[in-house]
Amino acid sequence: MKTLKTCWTILLLLPFFAINGHAQNAKLVLKESSILVKGTSSLHDWRCKTEQISGDISYQSSGLLLKDIASLNLQLVVKSMKSIKENGEYYEAGMDKNMYKALNAEKFPKINFVLTELLSVKSTAGKSDFTAKGNLSIAGNQQAISFPVNAILTNTGITFKGSISFKMTTFGVTPPRALLGTIKTGDEVTIVFNASFKND
Repeated sequence: MKTLKTCWTILLLLPFFAINGHAQNAKLVLKESSILVKGTSSLHDWRCKTEQISGDISYQSSGLLLKDIASLNLQLVVKSMKSIKENGEYYEAGMDKNMYKALNAEKFPKINFVLTELLSVKSTAGKSDFTAKGNLSIAGNQQAISFPVNAILTNTGITFKGSISFKMTTFGVTPPRALLGTIKTGDEVTIVFNASFKND
């Protein structure tokens, strides 16, 4: 009798899980993720690779269909950002030092992003496109931002790809200069991200 009652309870709950999806918690996998910062200067374009990234996410999915993201946060260590050439080789430590100084890395060692809302979600099995809205904190200044994201879902996790452009001065950051001010960095930068999370 008890077994029969348990079976009926499970059957009654199945529609609830089908509608609301399955909750997942996942952590960022560094070796499968990348964040590249791109910009311009009076001499040439530049780019920085970030070597230390962390983050976690709580999301709901039904099968491979993304339903909702309850929370998501990302952090990158400022002093893990390294200037690189187009071929991926490191550029020079002098440029990195100017960047760390402009971002006030000693006082604010991390750049943080916290998701607050999903907008215009379009999902199919294994894929989802949406606009992410959240708070980005750079050099102690927090600003609300929004940007398009492509998500890929698998049985073991979720990966986000996209890019966002903004002006450094929006966050109170003075674009760095080099060679006694003769080389000037452009105000606008673009962050290109590929963030892969694996389920706990």
